[in-house]
Amino acid sequence: MKFRSHWAKAALLVMGVLLCTACAGQDIGKTTIKPSPFASYSPDPNSEVGSRNNPISLGDEVTTEDWVVQVTNVNKNAYQSVKKEDSFDSPPMPNEKFVLFTVKATYTGEESGEPNGDLRFKIVGSKGNTFSNSCGFSTDTFQYNGETFTGASVTGNLCFVVDADQIDGATISIQSGYSSDARKFVAIDSK
Repeated sequence: MKFRSHWAKAALLVMGVLLCTACAGQDIGKTTIKPSPFASYSPDPNSEVGSRNNPISLGDEVTTEDWVVQVTNVNKNAYQSVKKEDSFDSPPMPNEKFVLFTVKATYTGEESGEPNGDLRFKIVGSKGNTFSNSCGFSTDTFQYNGETFTGASVTGNLCFVVDADQIDGATISIQSGYSSDARKFVAIDSK
């Protein structure tokens, strides 16, 4: 029995040391984002339309497997709009901005679809980092759209917290389901 007790104590000690070591390097409340080494891209009108190098223009249609999607409006500094909807929302950190965009989606598949479950949105910053943390509960109205049948359209807003130095040149990534194979990019700046 003593043999097992020593091993149990040793195992607990090792686990405690590992947990403390893992926590010691964390600065709670601060996130440091390092640019991707693959972040460099340059606009290229000869690239495939809808790629990150040649994003679809704001307002143009994006066709996915079962949806036709349009990003109709982008507010790159939306804190005042968010605050108007919910005065309890916290402001972004000094190095961040709220980016709010309006989405219209029309279901073209068979039977019906769920826009919030079928479609995935992220903002891809100019340095290659992705942003999908919500600005606040009240501004993300797109998620409240329910089951949608063939030919029906839904609209709503999505709002993400984005590093301020990555907004110029950013794109919105739109994909159907979990596969990024058919992902399309939309410019957040109008041409």
